[in-house]
Amino acid sequence: MLLDPVTLIFMNVANLLVMGVALPVIMGQGLSKAAAWGRRALILNALAWLCMLISTVWGSVPPDFLLSVLAMVLISYSQWALYRALENWLGRRPLRRSLRVMVWLMPIGYALSFSSYAARVSFANLLLAAQMLIVARACLYPTDSDFGRASWRYPLFGCLVVMAGFTATRGILAGWFTALYPYFRAPTPVNIAALVGANIAQVLGTLTILGAWREEAEQQLHRLAITDPLTGLLNRNGWASRTAGVLRRAQRDNMPLSLLVLDLDHFKQINDVQGHEAGDEVLRRFAQALRHCLRSGDVCARMGGEEFWVLLNNADTAAARAFDQRLRAELTRQETMPVAVGYSAGHTLHRDDDTTLERSLARADAALYRAKDAGRGQMVTDSAAS
Repeated sequence: MLLDPVTLIFMNVANLLVMGVALPVIMGQGLSKAAAWGRRALILNALAWLCMLISTVWGSVPPDFLLSVLAMVLISYSQWALYRALENWLGRRPLRRSLRVMVWLMPIGYALSFSSYAARVSFANLLLAAQMLIVARACLYPTDSDFGRASWRYPLFGCLVVMAGFTATRGILAGWFTALYPYFRAPTPVNIAALVGANIAQVLGTLTILGAWREEAEQQLHRLAITDPLTGLLNRNGWASRTAGVLRRAQRDNMPLSLLVLDLDHFKQINDVQGHEAGDEVLRRFAQALRHCLRSGDVCARMGGEEFWVLLNNADTAAARAFDQRLRAELTRQETMPVAVGYSAGHTLHRDDDTTLERSLARADAALYRAKDAGRGQMVTDSAAS
């Protein structure tokens, strides 16, 4: 079967336009920044190919020039949009400044070299290939180990590398072996292979964007399941999930664990006098102070109402007292706190014979009630942990 470059270009444009129209409907509104950038990249790519197709059948030079330059703007910016999507999904990516410079250089260089077919096609294809390789590199090494499964990153990486190879080859042929690539619709083996690859890459690229979007949605659902919506701290489910690993490592390495149960003093009065909005703000600010005082490896959670649990990793009683002092000092520095707030705390050390944290938490809770009975605003340590 003979493959016609014009037909392949038309099919690529048709596929991209269908995807560009369908994606906003499929993905809906209220997307994250990453998903919005990803969808934008696909739509811009569709518009770029449409401009290139129209420019090839337009006989006059001025429309051809304007449409071709616009196509370079769109296709170059589509690479930037895809890079920004990956950056929002996977964390800060390398070569950001280089890619941004290339995005600006593309239409300028193409317009200045438009009078020479060899110069403009070679420049545009080689620069676009470099952009694709930068975006391909951005698919690798996510900074967050909880996001970026290879099920979508590696196919996207492969698409970009293959298309960069075809694109660079067309640039070399146009610049130095023009007879082998004399015009955009030339029925040469490299051009036909590149156009077939472009069709495949666009479909696979769309699937990878949808795959990343799905993973993002799954992560958000998981985060909602383990997070308290008011304070952003862990909830009971998150506490159980996070502390299980901490407990295993502490038992393996024979490290002390401190558990604290905290309860805001006279919180009901804050709600009754200041209102529930002020009470919610107090909880948010207290949670912020808690996060500020925790070390790496520590865990804290809101258990409902005004009660919070804290697990201090590799911390004895002295370390727990130091944490308590840091937290109280941090609360005094909270300038945006609606009202002055204090708390009572019960503390205990996890024992070797406790297979779970439940018995330790019960002792810390009993110590909390002794702190309240003693006048509140203090930390009381379980007698066995003193």
